[in-house]
Amino acid sequence: MSRSVARSRSLPPFLRLCSKVRDDGYWIGRLDHKDWLSPNEVLKIFANIRDPCLITSAFKKACGRRDYKPNEVLYSLMVDRLASCNKFRDVEELLATARDENFCFSDDFFYRLIKMYGNVANHPQKAMLTLYAMPRYNCWPSTKTFNYVLHMLVCKRQYEAAHEVYLSAVRLGVQLDTCSFNVLVKGLCQFGKFDDAISLLHEMPKQECLPNLHTYSTLMYYCGKHGQVDKAFELYERMKAEDIAADTIVYNILISGLCRERRITEAFDLLKSMVPQGCYPNSGTYQVLLDGLLSSGKFVEAKGLAIMMSQEANGGARFCSSDGRKPNVVGRFAVAAALTVMCIIVLKQSPGFSSTSVFSRHEIGVTHVLVTGGAGYIGSHATLRLLRDNYRVTIVDNLSRGNMGAVRVLQRLFPEPGRLQFIYADLGDAKAVNKIFSDNAFDAVMHFAAVAYVGESTMEPLRYYHNITSNTLTVLEAMAAHNVKTLIYSSTCATYGEPDKMPITEATPQNPINPYGKAKKMAEDIILDFSKSSKMAVMILRYFNVIGSDPEGRLGEAPRPELREHGRISGACFDAALGVIPGLKVRGTDYPTADGTCIRDYIDVTDLVDAHVKALDKAQSGKVGIYNVGTGHGRSVKEFVEACKKATGASIDVQFLARRPGDYAEVYSDPSKIRDELNWTARHTDLRESLATAWKWQKTHPNGYGLA
Repeated sequence: MSRSVARSRSLPPFLRLCSKVRDDGYWIGRLDHKDWLSPNEVLKIFANIRDPCLITSAFKKACGRRDYKPNEVLYSLMVDRLASCNKFRDVEELLATARDENFCFSDDFFYRLIKMYGNVANHPQKAMLTLYAMPRYNCWPSTKTFNYVLHMLVCKRQYEAAHEVYLSAVRLGVQLDTCSFNVLVKGLCQFGKFDDAISLLHEMPKQECLPNLHTYSTLMYYCGKHGQVDKAFELYERMKAEDIAADTIVYNILISGLCRERRITEAFDLLKSMVPQGCYPNSGTYQVLLDGLLSSGKFVEAKGLAIMMSQEANGGARFCSSDGRKPNVVGRFAVAAALTVMCIIVLKQSPGFSSTSVFSRHEIGVTHVLVTGGAGYIGSHATLRLLRDNYRVTIVDNLSRGNMGAVRVLQRLFPEPGRLQFIYADLGDAKAVNKIFSDNAFDAVMHFAAVAYVGESTMEPLRYYHNITSNTLTVLEAMAAHNVKTLIYSSTCATYGEPDKMPITEATPQNPINPYGKAKKMAEDIILDFSKSSKMAVMILRYFNVIGSDPEGRLGEAPRPELREHGRISGACFDAALGVIPGLKVRGTDYPTADGTCIRDYIDVTDLVDAHVKALDKAQSGKVGIYNVGTGHGRSVKEFVEACKKATGASIDVQFLARRPGDYAEVYSDPSKIRDELNWTARHTDLRESLATAWKWQKTHPNGYGLA
């Protein structure tokens, strides 16, 4: 088929006139003809002009004729032709001409124009502005046009812009419908604002529309996907109360959520309840259950389910298909799926079976971070934040200071395969570390693992040099051997020692006065020397005294009992408040400070891990970033104790003792550099509030994470 014939068939019927192929000069010359031209003849002329550069000049000629006024069909044809060759500026000029002529367009014209901006031009902002401009052309947007703009913005993940459009509905005279709210619900859920999405269920009746099955299924899907299965079931009960019948898709969503949380028994109970509710499982239902059983290692149960599927399919049991296939076709598929699963089970249970873990390969769009010391206080909070931000995480910890209980909390929160793995290993074992790097495809390393008590370091200096300096060298060697190019190093303000001037900047000379600070500085020096020849992306974060815990109460600080004497002052305060120890011991009241006690910069752990994630995001190959992470405000130990008393509501007996070896009088940071370069600022700066958050976890976990 020739191009001219193909093009003519794409034209409206009245333009498909038999004529010889003419050049553009012929058609433009027709516009100079003095004879009267009908609207259809003008359209034929513009449809046959091949060179898009001539379209605009031809339009001006047509508008200059006394016997012709452009109509909406011509404007639509012009927009299509100009957009097809990316002449969007000419489209703007065309619309300006129409506005000057007080031309009135229909909603269909604007719908096509907005789709052009959204799909062809990939310019959603222009699509929004066109929607807002419609009243200036004496045209008010229909719900269909309005919903298209909402849907386009949500698909492009521009949630704030979608919210702005939603708020403009009243001004534009748009009557929102259920489809409008369904789009908004999806956008809010993708943005992680589940409570705001659910609140729209209350807003819908005010707009004279009601939620439908699609509304609820969208909410349940995203709640289940993000580990909020109980909330999904609350929505399911609410849906039933509104007499909206659940379909197979809804049940599949709920069963999938239960399987993610390893609640297999509840998933089976829900499966059994489907048929009495007039809803039949499909192949997807069984696939979700089988995946849950296999990932949980319940091969016997998976085998039983596969046999049941095969028997039901052969016995003519009713299978529902979401795409309208006949029951016997679905039955055959179920038999095939059952046999496939049985083969997988046999293979998985065979001694020679091995599979490639997702942790061992790089994936586009997935950043795999090794978190050393991820079972510890700070490391576990950093892991929680990374997982929440959709990173893939491997924790390596020897549990000498960490808690397996913290790891299990994280595993329960993120049970999906390929999200989190824990490896028990000692970084002092070079062979073990090298094998970990060999078996896993890491994109970055966040190095927290270290013993970290100033007083202990003065009593066991060799242990600190081995654990901090030597182990960091082992990690760097493994990174070099396996081409891992990004390192976020968790350092300390102890590398500065006791500076002459406050606040401490990154340019303050490093003169550590205890083995802990010296070991950290040595590790920093090794990292800096290595980075010069390796083109690594390095971020070194020197942070100050860490307090607080996860605001949602999932993680906290739980030092081992034998280490409480060396632990943070916050832990000692809480132990005194709980009655674990008779009172609080404050070491040193003769420092050259206002009240004689040490002054420190207390940073909330939530802010600290936020700084680490921002550092990871901003790390650049071949560049080194060194940042102080603190609030910029010093607080004395006495101020801290008073804040702790208020946070716990307990009367704490305080005993003042001699100084602790290796401690210094005053330390607080100047966080200007990290604010300017990483756009990070401490947000949790109220000492009492941070302590109250940590106290809430301590009260509910008096024995830490227990024996886990």
